[in-house]
Parts: sequence; C-alpha cells; structure tokens
Amino acid sequence: MLKQHDSIVHQLNAKMKSVLKRLFTVLFILLIIGFFFCIYVMQAPPVAEPEQPKLQVHVRTAVRGRPTVNSGPIGTTKNSHLYSLDRTYLSNLNNSILSGELLFNVVLGVRAKYNAPLLDKEVSTGFDWQKMFAESAVGIRLNSKTPKIKVVLSGQNWLLTDSTGAGYPMKKTGDQLEIYLPDLLEAFDLNRMILSNDIEFSVVEPGKKWLITDNKHLQNYEIRSDAKKLDVYKHPKYPIQTLLFEVDSDSQLPLPEEKLPDELYKGFISLDIPLSPKAQVIQEEDGVSWKITDGKQKYTIRHEDSRFKAYLDLDSGWLLLKLNDRLKAWVQSERGTILMPPEPTLTSRQQLKKDMLAFFANLKNMVGISDQDDP
Repeated sequence: MLKQHDSIVHQLNAKMKSVLKRLFTVLFILLIIGFFFCIYVMQAPPVAEPEQPKLQVHVRTAVRGRPTVNSGPIGTTKNSHLYSLDRTYLSNLNNSILSGELLFNVVLGVRAKYNAPLLDKEVSTGFDWQKMFAESAVGIRLNSKTPKIKVVLSGQNWLLTDSTGAGYPMKKTGDQLEIYLPDLLEAFDLNRMILSNDIEFSVVEPGKKWLITDNKHLQNYEIRSDAKKLDVYKHPKYPIQTLLFEVDSDSQLPLPEEKLPDELYKGFISLDIPLSPKAQVIQEEDGVSWKITDGKQKYTIRHEDSRFKAYLDLDSGWLLLKLNDRLKAWVQSERGTILMPPEPTLTSRQQLKKDMLAFFANLKNMVGISDQDDP
C-alpha cells in the first residue's frame, strides 16, 4: 500500500515537472518574441515634424522689417496667375452672381416655328435687347443698343455679348427663349479649381477687380479685367516663423521669476523688436518657460536643451513671415487668414512606440525614478 502511494506521488511530481517545464518554455518563447517585438516597435521611423502654420495674404497687406503701425504696402506679395477667362463672365462679376441662373424668358410666338437660319436672323435683329434687359433683368443694363449675337447651335443656342464683353447665353425651349447668366463656377471646375459651397464674393474695384473667398478651402482668388480677358489669380500662403531666435543658457532650473536674462533682451533687440518697459513677463507653472505680452505682441520663452528659445504666438497683432529664401517681413495678422496644417498621421508602429514610451514614463514616475539630477 505504501509502495503504491509512493508511486502515485512520483507520477504526480513527474507530471508537475513536465507541466512547469512546458510553462517555462512557453514563457521563455513569449519573452523572446516580446523582446524582439519591442525592438521592432522602438525602431519605428521618427514622426514627421508638423508643418509651419501659414498666413494667406489678402488684397491689401502692410509689411516692414519690424512691427509698426505705419508700415507700407507689401511689394513682394505677388498673386500667382492661374488662368485666363473670356470677358463673357463680366456679366457674373458685375452682378456678384457666380452661377448660371436664369434671368428672364422671351415668348417667341410664331417665331418658334421658324427654321434654324431664319430664327438665327430673327434673334439677332428682331428684338430690342436693350429694352428687354431694362424691363426684365433686374439690375442689369446693356451698354450697346445692338449687342452682338453669336450662334452657338443654329436654331437652338446663342450668345449675346455686350460692348463691354459681358455675355449672356440664350437657349430655345419650346416656344420660349431663355436668357441666362454664364456659369462662372463651371469655368472654375473646367480649370481644375473647384470651389466649395461656402463662398464670399466682393468687388474690390468696380469693373476691374473682384475677390472670391472660399471659406471651406481657406483660399482667396482675385480676378482682374483687361481689354481682352479676365485673369484669375490665387493669393499666396506664406509660412509663419514661430521660432524667433535661440541663445545659450547657463541658468539652472527652475528659472528665476524676477526678470528675463539679459541674453533674451539682446535677442529681441537683434530682431529690431526690443521689448518695451511695459512688457509683462509671467512665469509659467512648469518653471521652465515665460509668457511675454508686449502690447499686441505675445511671445513664449522656453528653456530647452540648455538653450533659451523665443517663440512668437499666433494670436499676436503682427506675424513674421518667410516671403522667400532671403526675405522675412512682419505682416499684420488682420490682413490675412491663418491656416493651421493638420497633425502628422502616425502609422500603427509609430503609435505603438508613442504608447510604449508613455507607459515607461508613467512607470518611472510610479517607482520614483527621475531623469534630473538630485540637487
């Protein structure tokens, strides 16, 4: 009986050892896989730096080497030419209507039964178009008493053109003649410049210059008229220089609350924007940065990698723009629209790396490990 009991115990011990051996083997394999997986994740490519915010400059923009209220007009802001349009679309611009909407109908009566050549002639000579526009098209007047009529499709479609070049498509529908405005939105589409539904239209100079603001796409288009065509321009977008300057620092953390180090004052002077005596300096709670408010200008000073870095806040009255590779200039923020770039898109591997680093940082905080030297 005792021998049988010892045999059973021996068998159980053998089975337990076998199970533990398998368990340790599985755990060891999992640790090896996890180790190499962590190496794979930690070697994820770095996340791309976010792009700089940009300022889209509007029609009238003031610029100078430093932020002052008496700055003159910017000379380096040139709108990029996109394409040219026929002066037919003057009819849209003069009336601040971009779509090709119906203006009015004309009853043809017996003329509806004319053959195509006869109807073409009748449309050209049988109507007093100046009078009809005055009576039927609200707010639209023809300058020429005998406007030009171009046959687009004989007996079906025509284009009435005023002496200014403004055009009005006409179409025969049953026993009526329909007069439309041209479709300027369609002209934009054909030139691969699709406008959104949220559009504002304004007249800069009557008969000469107009501005179209696409609020959804945050883009401005300017249209200028000359004797032969309409030129469409796109307003430029300039990157905003948020990092103004940086200087070496020997300051110990936390930073002193009393005043800024002299090297920072010298940095602002080097940019020809010295801080005024009324500038307010407030230390942030983190103890490594300051907020500066000097009139309409706002700055942030950060202590990073043993250096002081001065940043320009985007809600300042003046923004520093990079106009080209050699020229930077100050522009009033109210003269443009700030465009914020989207955040860089992380791959799943980069997101895992970010989460792992955050986990390790929290773990270090939990066990009381600090990267800073104990004072």
